[in-house]
Amino acid sequence: MDYQTEVSLSGTETAAPQAEEPVSVKKKTPVPKKGGLRRQENLIGWAYISPMVIGILVFTAIPLVMSLIAMFYAWDGIHGLFESPGVGGSYFKAIFGGIESVRYWRSFANTLIFAIQLPVCMIIGLFLALGMNRNMRGVQTFRVIYYLPGIMSIVAVAIVWQNLFKADGTVNNLLGSLGIPPAKWLSSNAGVAFTVNLLLVWKGVGYSALMFIAGLQSVSTEQIEAAKIDGASGWMILRKITVPALYPTIFYLFVTGLMGSLQMFNEPYILLGGYGIGENGMTVVGFVYYNFGESKLGLASVGAWILAIIIFIITAIQMFVDRKRQEDY
Repeated sequence: MDYQTEVSLSGTETAAPQAEEPVSVKKKTPVPKKGGLRRQENLIGWAYISPMVIGILVFTAIPLVMSLIAMFYAWDGIHGLFESPGVGGSYFKAIFGGIESVRYWRSFANTLIFAIQLPVCMIIGLFLALGMNRNMRGVQTFRVIYYLPGIMSIVAVAIVWQNLFKADGTVNNLLGSLGIPPAKWLSSNAGVAFTVNLLLVWKGVGYSALMFIAGLQSVSTEQIEAAKIDGASGWMILRKITVPALYPTIFYLFVTGLMGSLQMFNEPYILLGGYGIGENGMTVVGFVYYNFGESKLGLASVGAWILAIIIFIITAIQMFVDRKRQEDY
């Protein structure tokens, strides 16, 4: 019978019975407990970061705590910290008006003098970046050449600069051939300030230039073209469009550069072969290392913490100014 319905005796149609489909029984896979899985993932994560955590504890956290305690003890680094006699706040008095105040604040003044290179690096780096931010033949080679000094060994660079600026060095010989009296580049205060800053500019200008080249990629070319159509000069475009667009790069270079300048030690120390005549090459970090070498770890700790607090205050002010600027805009 081809009909899918059957006609009953009463004349009503009833649906033909359909075959029931077999019900498939799915096996339930065991679900791991969430607590155990999370605990296992945490253990694996801690295993991965444990070398870093141990390094921070051993080389950063513990020394910081010990330096805080050492400020109040005459610790020589040979005997135990708590076996050393307590000095109270005498080290603070020595730096703020005591016998060490002249040396410490003179080293701080030297550090600020050597930080003059920071804005010079940024200005020169900006104009170099503007010149190299174009599609021309050999531009990549110029970028590499300017960046090379920043990755060179400071020891090798210092040897070259010593031969250039020592009393009978290349620069004084050149000046003598021109009838100009030789200068005391590595002995006088002005000579040391000029030579160290020149070395730092030579090493750091390439990094600033590359950072500005990266920042120039975010400058709107449409705004520049519109300004040119309106008759704006190149200097006006630089001041009104380019420099404001580069503000994040400028802020980053200034903050990180200032922090690095205040912690400077290697360049003047290696160039002068020590702290210079009359300690005119001693920085704040040099003051810390000097007292560390003299087994005055408590005094060195006080000098280091004063520098850390000053850096923190300056950085906080910079961050506050940056936040206010962003709110105004």
